[in-house]
Amino acid sequence: MENLPLLARLAALYPQAKKSTLREMIESKRVLINGAIVRSLKQPLAPGDTLEVLDAGGVKPTLLAGGLRLIHFDSDIIVVDKPAGQLTATDAEEKRPTVWSILREYFRRKNNKNQVHLIHRLDRDASGLLIFARTWDSFRALKEQFFEHTITREYDVIVHGIPKAAKARLENLLLEDPMTGDVQVTKDLKKGKLAICDYAVIDTNKAKKLAHLRCTLYTGKKHQIRVQFKAAGHVVCGDPRYGKADEPPNRLALHASRLALIHPTSKRKVEFDSPMPPAMAHLFR
Repeated sequence: MENLPLLARLAALYPQAKKSTLREMIESKRVLINGAIVRSLKQPLAPGDTLEVLDAGGVKPTLLAGGLRLIHFDSDIIVVDKPAGQLTATDAEEKRPTVWSILREYFRRKNNKNQVHLIHRLDRDASGLLIFARTWDSFRALKEQFFEHTITREYDVIVHGIPKAAKARLENLLLEDPMTGDVQVTKDLKKGKLAICDYAVIDTNKAKKLAHLRCTLYTGKKHQIRVQFKAAGHVVCGDPRYGKADEPPNRLALHASRLALIHPTSKRKVEFDSPMPPAMAHLFR
């Protein structure tokens, strides 16, 4: 990367922000170079230095192709808000744009040496927060956090039926059918993979017999939330794969609403939130 002045580098990171907003980021001590707080606009910034903004502080997210919202990026990580119906990533033969391909194209237009590394996925029919890495060091650090289950991942879910317990933990062994890709609960200790999530009832609609739940995911198994709640007798609303056959077509009522993790470079805790989309909230009303 060329040796740009600090303010110019910030402007490249936040193209929609005014210069006054960029200066406020520095003055409020939210800008870091190599993990150290920036004290002056004149502070030197070498090409290999890591630039990080702890909080975008009112900077409007960038809208990318397919309705993908870029809500944060720095020298190490990228955080996006994925719309329902968009694939996270797939094989080379896939013609439809995926989140990963959209991000690679966007960042390589800025600099063809820019990297975007896949960390985790969301179901195509789900919406919400995804994080990607911009360097191999960040990739390894984030993968380790996912492996150790130290990343907080919370989801808003609307299900059919009202759970008897206001709070509970679901633990199941899940098994994927290699022919269909469908996932089901199994008792086979050798083949099943452990899936764990907690839930809390946020609100209920007794007339529609629906419940709005906040789920905390501790494992990242394929279709985990959808299959675990189906096994518990509460299928996720609008689920085209595991839901009710007679349910009118609608969006899957599953949204990744919160991510909290340790930043790979600054080692500070960073948090990202995404409100439940109106199309999903409408199901509950």
